[in-house]
Amino acid sequence: MSHPWLPRLPALHRRRLSWALAASLVLPWIVGALVKTTMQAGLHEDPQRAAGFVDILVIAITVALVLAVVTTAVGCWVVAVMKGPMQRADACPVDPEQQKEGR
Repeated sequence: MSHPWLPRLPALHRRRLSWALAASLVLPWIVGALVKTTMQAGLHEDPQRAAGFVDILVIAITVALVLAVVTTAVGCWVVAVMKGPMQRADACPVDPEQQKEGR
């Protein structure tokens, strides 16, 4: 049941997870490319080794972020399965005494 002060957007979690997955795949590579282009010539003894280290770090971060998004998706799926399909209850008559008490 939707409340007027709390609108429910259809499939909002799917859109968020899709954007999170896309960001976790793209952003580390953009940052890694930025880091490799800003490396200066005299800072490292072996610049290829430093660039390789950045690549390995980017791969590790990408895998960790993708695993985090997949774990979140599995958690959302488990919660949806445990809640089951939405059911509406029949309207039950309320006892006037309980209605006055605010139960």
